[in-house]
Amino acid sequence: MKKIFVVLLSLFIVTFYVYAEEINKKTVKIQTLKNNPSIAAAKLALDNAKQEYNSSLGSFLPKIIGNFQCNDDYPYTLEIAIPLFERFETYSDLKAKASEFKSAQASYARIVSNELYKADAAYINLICLYEKIELLKNAKEKRIENKNMIEFKYNSGEVNIASLRKVEADFAIVEYDLKVMQRYIETASAQLLKAIGRNDYTTILETNERLAISEKLPQKPDYDSLITVIPEFIIAQNKLESCKIQTLKAKSQWLPSLTGNIQLKSRSLRSLLFSQWLPSLKISYTIFNGGKRYAYMQTASNNLKIASEELKNIANNLKAEAIEHYNNLTNAYELVALKTQYLSVTKLLSEISAKEYVNGIVNYEKWYSIEKDYFSSQIELLEAKKEAVLKRAEWNTFTGKSLKGK
Repeated sequence: MKKIFVVLLSLFIVTFYVYAEEINKKTVKIQTLKNNPSIAAAKLALDNAKQEYNSSLGSFLPKIIGNFQCNDDYPYTLEIAIPLFERFETYSDLKAKASEFKSAQASYARIVSNELYKADAAYINLICLYEKIELLKNAKEKRIENKNMIEFKYNSGEVNIASLRKVEADFAIVEYDLKVMQRYIETASAQLLKAIGRNDYTTILETNERLAISEKLPQKPDYDSLITVIPEFIIAQNKLESCKIQTLKAKSQWLPSLTGNIQLKSRSLRSLLFSQWLPSLKISYTIFNGGKRYAYMQTASNNLKIASEELKNIANNLKAEAIEHYNNLTNAYELVALKTQYLSVTKLLSEISAKEYVNGIVNYEKWYSIEKDYFSSQIELLEAKKEAVLKRAEWNTFTGKSLKGK
């Protein structure tokens, strides 16, 4: 019975064992590109667009058709059809597929960029949690020191019971916040694993990296030039080009088509190349097709105007979005500098007030307020750093810089 209990306990432990895995920014990017399902689907869509473009190149090649007829003096026929002029249809189709392929490339770039940002944002959140845990651990140690000091002063009659209960409550709050952050690591790990594209949610992710803002604020860009490399603009631009091509194709419907044919007929398959050669030239022109050509031209013309207006609208939206992203990034960087300065001030005040309180120069309320202000300024700086790193990631995603080195 004891052995059975040990086996069952072992199975229980194995089942609910949570694995830990160390991760960093580089591995997050590599794993996201490898495992993310949205990126995988986008890659397949891009491959389809490439295949369609490549297949459209074959439209310029001659068509070769082999026939066998039983009731014919020359049962074996090899026909070669060479399209000499097809009213720009082949050219239009090729150009349209080329535009679609460029749009597919831009769509793929946007999807990859967005998915990398989601993973990056989840990783930044994880780093921030670990840093916050470090701050809370330090705060807990400091609260223990404060509690011991107030207990000593209370026993000496220097402070009242309310002051003692206040530091005890403050210690309990910090201890609770620390436990919450430690538990939230599992949630943040699951969020990051989801963004990467992994489903092993029992894994706890660990990292030794910390939030760092080493890069300088980028120079204010030329927004008109910047938006031309953004995927949404490229997609709209290619749509406009495709509509221009469709307009050309619609106009060419009024032209005739010209096809050259060569037929090789033979009584036997072996002598097919040495039999009758029957060259021909076929000219076809549609005299009337119920007004479809006119309707096609009108539709193509309207689509061209719509695409032109959409491009203008997207350009305006992207320009406004670029200005917003850059200003948000600037604000975030300046806030970090401000919070860093404020932290150095509160740290100095904390050191001075601690000595003054021990020596009886300042009262309990003033010392305690400065202590809490110092801890709050550390948390505020951490949150400001997190926001700045996120805004930088947003900027890189928007401008496509996150794909560099992919």
